[in-house]
Amino acid sequence: MSLPISQVVDVILQQSPQGAQKRDLSVVAIFTNEMCDEYNNPDSRYIVVSDANQVASLFGTNSDAYRAASALFSAKPKPKTAIIARYVQETVTIPATYSKINGSALAISYIHFKTITDGYLSFYYGSDQIDISGLDFSKVSNMDDVTKIINAKLEDHQVKFIFDSVGRRFILSSKTEGKGSNFGYVFNAELGGTYIGHLTNLVDGKCTLINGEDAASYNKETPAEALSKLQNQYQNWYGVYFANTINDAELIEAHDWIIAQGVENAKVMAFTETRPANIEYVDTNVLKTLSKRNSGRLMVQYNNKGNTHAAAELMGIALTTVWNGINTAKTVKFKQQVSVTSDDKITINEANKCRRLGINYYTDYAGVNMLAEGVMLGGTFIDETTGLDAFINAVQIQAFNTLQGQPTKIPQTDRGQEILISSIKVIGEQFIDNGFLGSGKWTLGDLGGLSYGDQINGYYFYSDSFDTQDIADREARKMMPINCALKLAGAGHSVDIIVQFNR
Repeated sequence: MSLPISQVVDVILQQSPQGAQKRDLSVVAIFTNEMCDEYNNPDSRYIVVSDANQVASLFGTNSDAYRAASALFSAKPKPKTAIIARYVQETVTIPATYSKINGSALAISYIHFKTITDGYLSFYYGSDQIDISGLDFSKVSNMDDVTKIINAKLEDHQVKFIFDSVGRRFILSSKTEGKGSNFGYVFNAELGGTYIGHLTNLVDGKCTLINGEDAASYNKETPAEALSKLQNQYQNWYGVYFANTINDAELIEAHDWIIAQGVENAKVMAFTETRPANIEYVDTNVLKTLSKRNSGRLMVQYNNKGNTHAAAELMGIALTTVWNGINTAKTVKFKQQVSVTSDDKITINEANKCRRLGINYYTDYAGVNMLAEGVMLGGTFIDETTGLDAFINAVQIQAFNTLQGQPTKIPQTDRGQEILISSIKVIGEQFIDNGFLGSGKWTLGDLGGLSYGDQINGYYFYSDSFDTQDIADREARKMMPINCALKLAGAGHSVDIIVQFNR
């Protein structure tokens, strides 16, 4: 036998560590006090959705959750996902629920069933296997007819088929409420004939199994409790919007929770104001109180046209920036809203009141509908808050992945510091490319080699030499602190044009 080549050339495959992922800063959590089947489990706090139709299937089209989600998903570009989060605003008793299988939305109509005269399917209900065969759909004229034919075969069983016309899906439900027998997926038991399970979307991978639950009570919780409980279960969300009406005390509490999250778990909140009295600069106005704090974390839109979720679309517009693109950074001012009626009768006086507090409104300028002014309550520009949050998150993740991703180590030397700074310069270049950072004059204090009045191209990173590090930090294996100076590109919101003429 030949000797192994490794005796001459030995190759070692080093494991490549998996890096941490940046937060998705486009995800909005819509909090609702409305209940649905998904919340029957006391531990269930949220549902991830990708469009308003999914919310309609869960809560109905007359729900505040659906209306808020419709406004959010109306934003251009459309958010990819959102979270519908539970908020028990008042103590509520939930009645016992049925065990069921909720199918996903169908891409077919009853026509696909009409050619089948020998249909069959099987499923488990509790420990019993239920087989249905001999299904003749030749005379059906709608999906309800399909369910009637299947249910005729289920008369001796405690289960029934339902067609949900809103969600365009089949539901297989128990006839009795509460805990007990639960369903298994529909499957092919090869009964002979034409298997129809795949047409119902009640098969594994196309549906959701929901266990029946006994009646239960949920105790009232504060906005901070609802926010904290969601954060404890799931962290990849950034925006906050309450679909149901919240009072002034609840708004303040939610706002205070938002600003307490710090840099790593930074959040922003949107609120729709419909009360004309709350654009007044008076001490009794809660928005004046929050405006004076100027946290840069609460965006408010005033609307007196009946669009009670105007700020949900505002948030959708603000948070759908693609930060790793080219020239993708945007200002919120000038944008159009499709779920909001333009208030073309807003007066200069009302507009000035909104501007003073930092409240956005949707009106028209010379017949062009647009958002004004693209600010957080208090006057901080929305795009500055979201852009800085995105930059900080990207730098943090990049530095972490650099430290933990090396197959050997980053040395505690000036050379190691150069490696670390070089890695986060990638983020600086990324934010120059997307248009958030730009070149200009530095007008703050001196930093390293950067002095007041110097030109800066977007960013400048600086750290001292390890020669200046004290023993305690050296023993703790700390790298040298990195100072970061950013020059924001800003956004043009107005211009003065001076015309001269000569005869």
